[in-house]
Amino acid sequence: MKFGICTAPGALGDPARFLDVLADAGADYVEWSVGSLMASEGEFEKLCAVAENAPIKPEAFCVFLPPHHRITGPNVDLASVIEYASEAVRRIGKIGGEIVVLGSGGARKVPEGFPMDEARRQFEEFARELAPYAEQSGVTVAIEPLNTKEDNLITSVQLGAEITRAIDRPSIRLLADFYHMNEDGEGVQSIVDANGLLRHTHVADLGRVAPGFAREGEADFVAFFGALKSVGYDARCSFEGKTDDIARQAKPLLAHLRQRFQQA
Repeated sequence: MKFGICTAPGALGDPARFLDVLADAGADYVEWSVGSLMASEGEFEKLCAVAENAPIKPEAFCVFLPPHHRITGPNVDLASVIEYASEAVRRIGKIGGEIVVLGSGGARKVPEGFPMDEARRQFEEFARELAPYAEQSGVTVAIEPLNTKEDNLITSVQLGAEITRAIDRPSIRLLADFYHMNEDGEGVQSIVDANGLLRHTHVADLGRVAPGFAREGEADFVAFFGALKSVGYDARCSFEGKTDDIARQAKPLLAHLRQRFQQA
């Protein structure tokens, strides 16, 4: 299992220095936001040069679609969204990324009064339209179920698996985020039931903080990792959450996750 951290390239000002910091902390890779790639072509090329020379690589990307690129509801401009998303996956592939997370609650949350079955059809249509571009770029799109405070369309790993199967494209797979699962009380059996679909995972401790830094109790990472091991999942796991000081907390949080993984 590879362990990484979701963060912005400029979190410490200099992307190259920050990648060195994360590598020294024990990260196997970094997960950047898609928006960090979508500036001018010149700025993108500079970021590619940073990634090429770094000790760890941006293997995964999150925060795929800006909220104004709606994929459900009455005001969807599918051609415009696909234009943005296809360019995003092209750049992800060029910089060496392999995974892009399709959470994007702001773009997919169903507007009040809009038919849920139509919204699901729109989401599946978007994913099918995007799939060939992702496949061409060597990128897998991982659908991220969110908790019910943040989304009303795909709110469990169980439902995410159902929708992934319905989309039925090899470049469209599934993510399990242990924070979102905990928020809504979804058990790890959903991971077992999604066997074969999972391509990426996210974790955070209780309160969406760095693992090992929760003030009261701890998320049951052993159960989560145990379920992943039971289905042979051995890809990536990113911490995505809040930190007080990422440079200081990176090393202990990664060590904590590896310890719980070994205990599972």
